[in-house]
Amino acid sequence: MKDYWVLLGSFGSGKSELALNMSINAAKHGPSTLVDLDVINPYFRTSERGDVLTPAGVELIMPPYALEKIEIMSLSARVYSAFAPGEGSVFFDIGGDHVGSIALGQYKPYFDRIPKENLHVLFIVNPLRPTAADVDSAYTVLEKIRLVSRLDATGIVNNGNLAGETDYTHLLEGYRLVKALSEKTGIPVWGTTGTQTVLDAFDAYARENGLEERYIGRREPIEVLMHRSWDKFLNEGL
Repeated sequence: MKDYWVLLGSFGSGKSELALNMSINAAKHGPSTLVDLDVINPYFRTSERGDVLTPAGVELIMPPYALEKIEIMSLSARVYSAFAPGEGSVFFDIGGDHVGSIALGQYKPYFDRIPKENLHVLFIVNPLRPTAADVDSAYTVLEKIRLVSRLDATGIVNNGNLAGETDYTHLLEGYRLVKALSEKTGIPVWGTTGTQTVLDAFDAYARENGLEERYIGRREPIEVLMHRSWDKFLNEGL
């Protein structure tokens, strides 16, 4: 049976970055498929990194006409193939907030057939984004996503970051937020993600200050893979 991973969250939470990294890592151990269900933000999506995914052995399913300077808010019929029997892992990168999560609703009958142990619905939290800057705001986003996606989150992910300025203090902010959110909802913290350098610094702080392991979860190192046009402008100019 395939393992299914659905990554949800607000805009700028880091869903796409995590989806890229997790799908590439999974491809080292078996078949891996990344489904780009983002029909909300055509300018910042996992589909643009086919140049990284394909050589890594990840099958990419993306919206029709994506990256062809034609944007039609529709989904590929190939999405249904991701639910076909087989082995490996399937990752769904969803558009931001509850608006982007509406696309998930139509696949509920297929998700309902997946055994609970094979379906992982992760809510990604970045406290440096205004829509999830405090526990009440994050909870509101989570509830709105749950209602339209018709999927219950099985885990919370601390992805506290400020792009290239990220340090361990941002993960510490995330730790405090996901701890409060987990206590409020009863949803466990699945993990903490960031570059290896930032994770190492955060781990050192956690050990020295007695942070609770259950609110840190697994460490999921990532490499920054998403293109950001402002980086290009800073490096190369207009």
